[in-house]
Amino acid sequence: MTLWSGGVRGFVCALVIVGCAATASAQDAPAGEVSAGWRLLNIPDTFGFGGSQTLPLGWYADVSGNMTRVFAVVGEVSGNYKSFDDNLDFGPLVDVNVSVNVHTFMGGIRASARQKPRFVPFAQALFGLARGSGTVEGHATVAGRPISIDESESASDFAFDAGGGVNFGLTDRIGVRVGASYVRVGGSDGGNAFRFGIGAVIPF
Repeated sequence: MTLWSGGVRGFVCALVIVGCAATASAQDAPAGEVSAGWRLLNIPDTFGFGGSQTLPLGWYADVSGNMTRVFAVVGEVSGNYKSFDDNLDFGPLVDVNVSVNVHTFMGGIRASARQKPRFVPFAQALFGLARGSGTVEGHATVAGRPISIDESESASDFAFDAGGGVNFGLTDRIGVRVGASYVRVGGSDGGNAFRFGIGAVIPF
């Protein structure tokens, strides 16, 4: 079983569990919610540098409209950023600085269980666009002569996000959200990523 199919099956199971629990709830839902906060992105085996890369500087913002107590439609945007230094051996040793930006623009559906207004678990599936861009600047000395590299690339592709989390209500007007998700960018030859975030959530 691939990571892609495992992520989808895991989301379906979570959606069924949350949906069944939410259906049994008598708690009314607000018209919708707005949430924004910090988000970390981890991309395994990224950029050909070996291992995984974590982009710790990030943000997200989303808005949802509740269709029923259980289901809501969601729109979300996010961004993650990182700059790091490395050395590449092309014969001469090249010192490089890499800057990476990843943005997503997604929408989908969320299922929430509302038995307790101060503790609302949810699962969601989002679909949309992921856009990544990167800049590589490098410097080296070859045969006593300095050389420099300055390259930029960007690309966009379809993205799918399966995840969930919990909204913790602090008051009737504001709460805290903790969430995590698996992200697939592209098709069978695409890549995987994982996201974790903490933010404020405001019902309306």
